[in-house]
Amino acid sequence: MSEPTTGASGAAAHTHTSVVKDPDSGVPIMLAQAVVLAATLTFCEIFCAPLTATFRPAVFALVPWAGVASLLAVMFAFVVGFALLWCAESFAYRMRRRLQPLVYAAIGALSFGVWTVWVVLGVRNMITGRLGAGVLSAHDTTIAAVSGALLGMAAFFAAYTLGERLARHRAALAALAVASALVACYGGYVLFVMLHTL
Repeated sequence: MSEPTTGASGAAAHTHTSVVKDPDSGVPIMLAQAVVLAATLTFCEIFCAPLTATFRPAVFALVPWAGVASLLAVMFAFVVGFALLWCAESFAYRMRRRLQPLVYAAIGALSFGVWTVWVVLGVRNMITGRLGAGVLSAHDTTIAAVSGALLGMAAFFAAYTLGERLARHRAALAALAVASALVACYGGYVLFVMLHTL
Protein backbone atom coordinates (compact mmCIF):
# COMPACT_ATOMS: atom_id res chain seq x y z
CA MET A 1 0.00 0.00 0.00
CA SER A 2 2.84 2.37 0.76
CA GLU A 3 4.50 2.06 -2.67
CA PRO A 4 1.48 3.15 -4.77
CA THR A 5 0.90 6.07 -2.40
CA THR A 6 4.51 7.21 -2.80
CA GLY A 7 4.30 6.87 -6.55
CA ALA A 8 1.12 8.95 -6.69
CA SER A 9 2.61 11.71 -4.60
CA GLY A 10 5.75 11.65 -6.71
CA ALA A 11 3.66 11.98 -9.85
CA ALA A 12 1.77 14.89 -8.33
CA ALA A 13 5.01 16.59 -7.37
CA HIS A 14 6.37 16.05 -10.87
CA THR A 15 3.22 17.55 -12.39
CA HIS A 16 3.48 20.60 -10.12
CA THR A 17 7.15 21.32 -10.76
CA SER A 18 7.05 20.72 -14.53
CA VAL A 19 6.48 23.62 -16.92
CA VAL A 20 2.76 23.93 -17.57
CA LYS A 21 1.94 25.00 -21.13
CA ASP A 22 -1.26 25.88 -22.89
CA PRO A 23 -2.30 22.75 -24.81
CA ASP A 24 -3.21 24.68 -27.97
CA SER A 25 -0.56 27.40 -28.28
CA GLY A 26 2.25 25.69 -26.38
CA VAL A 27 3.02 28.94 -24.50
CA PRO A 28 4.19 28.37 -20.89
CA ILE A 29 1.57 29.71 -18.49
CA MET A 30 4.18 31.32 -16.24
CA LEU A 31 5.70 33.17 -19.21
CA ALA A 32 2.25 34.53 -20.07
CA GLN A 33 1.80 35.58 -16.44
CA ALA A 34 5.15 37.41 -16.51
CA VAL A 35 4.13 39.28 -19.68
CA VAL A 36 0.83 40.29 -18.07
CA LEU A 37 2.77 41.33 -14.97
CA ALA A 38 5.11 43.52 -17.02
CA ALA A 39 2.31 45.09 -19.07
CA THR A 40 0.15 45.81 -16.01
CA LEU A 41 3.03 47.35 -14.06
CA THR A 42 4.05 49.44 -17.08
CA PHE A 43 0.52 50.81 -17.47
CA CYS A 44 0.23 51.46 -13.74
CA GLU A 45 3.59 53.26 -13.57
CA ILE A 46 2.60 55.50 -16.48
CA PHE A 47 -0.77 56.17 -14.83
CA CYS A 48 0.89 57.01 -11.50
CA ALA A 49 3.72 59.08 -13.00
CA PRO A 50 1.96 62.44 -12.38
CA LEU A 51 2.05 61.64 -8.66
CA THR A 52 5.56 60.25 -8.34
CA ALA A 53 7.23 62.77 -10.69
CA THR A 54 6.13 65.64 -8.46
CA PHE A 55 7.68 64.25 -5.28
CA ARG A 56 10.15 66.67 -3.72
CA PRO A 57 12.80 67.20 -4.93
CA ALA A 58 10.89 67.51 -8.23
CA VAL A 59 13.69 67.33 -10.80
CA PHE A 60 12.06 64.96 -13.29
CA ALA A 61 9.80 65.82 -16.21
CA LEU A 62 6.64 63.72 -16.38
CA VAL A 63 7.25 61.65 -19.53
CA PRO A 64 10.93 60.83 -18.89
CA TRP A 65 10.18 59.74 -15.33
CA ALA A 66 7.29 57.58 -16.55
CA GLY A 67 9.75 55.87 -18.90
CA VAL A 68 12.34 55.25 -16.17
CA ALA A 69 9.70 53.93 -13.75
CA SER A 70 8.35 51.64 -16.49
CA LEU A 71 11.86 50.34 -17.21
CA LEU A 72 12.32 49.38 -13.56
CA ALA A 73 8.86 47.79 -13.50
CA VAL A 74 9.63 45.64 -16.56
CA MET A 75 12.97 44.65 -15.01
CA PHE A 76 11.09 43.58 -11.89
CA ALA A 77 8.62 41.53 -13.92
CA PHE A 78 11.18 39.59 -15.95
CA VAL A 79 14.06 39.36 -13.46
CA VAL A 80 12.36 38.95 -10.08
CA GLY A 81 8.85 38.24 -11.29
CA PHE A 82 9.45 34.66 -12.47
CA ALA A 83 10.78 33.62 -9.07
CA LEU A 84 7.90 35.33 -7.28
CA LEU A 85 5.29 33.78 -9.59
CA TRP A 86 6.81 30.37 -8.88
CA CYS A 87 6.67 31.10 -5.13
CA ALA A 88 3.05 32.23 -5.42
CA GLU A 89 2.14 29.07 -7.32
CA SER A 90 3.93 26.92 -4.74
CA PHE A 91 2.00 28.55 -1.90
CA ALA A 92 -1.35 28.60 -3.66
CA TYR A 93 -1.66 25.34 -5.59
CA ARG A 94 -2.93 23.34 -2.59
CA MET A 95 -5.51 26.00 -1.67
CA ARG A 96 -9.04 26.43 -2.89
CA ARG A 97 -9.31 28.06 -6.29
CA ARG A 98 -11.03 31.17 -4.95
CA LEU A 99 -8.24 31.80 -2.42
CA GLN A 100 -5.37 31.49 -4.88
CA PRO A 101 -5.64 35.04 -6.33
CA LEU A 102 -5.34 36.42 -2.80
CA VAL A 103 -1.99 34.66 -2.34
CA TYR A 104 -0.73 36.14 -5.61
CA ALA A 105 -1.99 39.59 -4.64
CA ALA A 106 -0.36 39.43 -1.21
CA ILE A 107 3.01 38.38 -2.64
CA GLY A 108 2.73 41.10 -5.27
CA ALA A 109 1.92 43.79 -2.73
CA LEU A 110 4.86 42.89 -0.48
CA SER A 111 7.43 42.36 -3.23
CA PHE A 112 6.69 45.37 -5.40
CA GLY A 113 6.30 47.60 -2.37
CA VAL A 114 9.84 46.63 -1.33
CA TRP A 115 11.09 46.97 -4.92
CA THR A 116 9.61 50.47 -5.15
CA VAL A 117 11.40 51.65 -2.01
CA TRP A 118 14.73 49.89 -2.56
CA VAL A 119 15.12 50.12 -6.34
CA VAL A 120 12.79 52.74 -7.86
CA LEU A 121 13.29 55.32 -5.12
CA GLY A 122 16.92 54.28 -4.81
CA VAL A 123 17.54 55.21 -8.45
CA ARG A 124 15.60 58.43 -8.00
CA ASN A 125 17.49 59.43 -4.85
CA MET A 126 20.81 58.59 -6.51
CA ILE A 127 20.07 61.00 -9.36
CA THR A 128 18.69 63.80 -7.18
CA GLY A 129 21.61 63.33 -4.78
CA ARG A 130 24.15 63.72 -7.59
CA LEU A 131 22.33 66.89 -8.64
CA GLY A 132 22.66 68.23 -5.09
CA ALA A 133 18.87 68.40 -4.70
CA GLY A 134 18.68 66.01 -1.73
CA VAL A 135 16.56 62.89 -1.37
CA LEU A 136 12.89 62.12 -0.85
CA SER A 137 11.28 62.85 2.48
CA ALA A 138 9.94 60.08 4.72
CA HIS A 139 6.40 61.19 3.87
CA ASP A 140 6.92 60.81 0.10
CA THR A 141 8.73 57.52 0.63
CA THR A 142 5.74 56.18 2.56
CA ILE A 143 3.35 57.28 -0.18
CA ALA A 144 5.53 55.62 -2.81
CA ALA A 145 5.72 52.39 -0.78
CA VAL A 146 1.93 52.22 -0.40
CA SER A 147 1.49 53.03 -4.08
CA GLY A 148 3.98 50.32 -5.04
CA ALA A 149 2.21 47.78 -2.85
CA LEU A 150 -1.12 48.57 -4.52
CA LEU A 151 0.41 48.31 -7.98
CA GLY A 152 2.02 44.99 -7.13
CA MET A 153 -1.24 43.67 -5.76
CA ALA A 154 -3.13 44.63 -8.93
CA ALA A 155 -0.41 43.31 -11.25
CA PHE A 156 -0.07 39.89 -9.60
CA PHE A 157 -3.85 39.54 -9.42
CA ALA A 158 -4.03 40.32 -13.15
CA ALA A 159 -1.20 37.87 -13.87
CA TYR A 160 -3.10 35.10 -12.09
CA THR A 161 -6.50 35.83 -13.63
CA LEU A 162 -5.41 36.71 -17.18
CA GLY A 163 -2.19 34.75 -17.71
CA GLU A 164 -3.80 31.42 -18.52
CA ARG A 165 -6.32 33.05 -20.88
CA LEU A 166 -3.72 35.09 -22.76
CA ALA A 167 -1.46 32.06 -23.11
CA ARG A 168 -3.98 30.83 -25.70
CA HIS A 169 -3.44 33.92 -27.86
CA ARG A 170 0.16 34.21 -29.00
CA ALA A 171 -0.40 37.37 -31.05
CA ALA A 172 -1.96 39.32 -28.18
CA LEU A 173 0.71 38.11 -25.78
CA ALA A 174 3.48 39.10 -28.20
CA ALA A 175 1.92 42.54 -28.68
CA LEU A 176 1.87 43.12 -24.91
CA ALA A 177 5.47 41.97 -24.58
CA VAL A 178 6.65 44.21 -27.44
CA ALA A 179 4.75 47.24 -26.11
CA SER A 180 6.25 46.79 -22.63
CA ALA A 181 9.73 46.30 -24.11
CA LEU A 182 9.47 49.47 -26.22
CA VAL A 183 8.46 51.58 -23.22
CA ALA A 184 11.27 49.99 -21.20
CA CYS A 185 13.78 50.76 -23.98
CA TYR A 186 12.70 54.40 -23.93
CA GLY A 187 13.14 54.43 -20.15
CA GLY A 188 16.57 52.85 -20.51
CA TYR A 189 17.60 55.55 -22.97
CA VAL A 190 16.37 58.29 -20.63
CA LEU A 191 18.16 56.76 -17.65
CA PHE A 192 21.38 56.39 -19.65
CA VAL A 193 21.26 60.04 -20.71
CA MET A 194 20.55 61.16 -17.14
CA LEU A 195 23.46 59.19 -15.68
CA HIS A 196 25.79 60.17 -18.51
CA THR A 197 25.18 63.89 -18.01
CA LEU A 198 25.57 63.88 -14.22
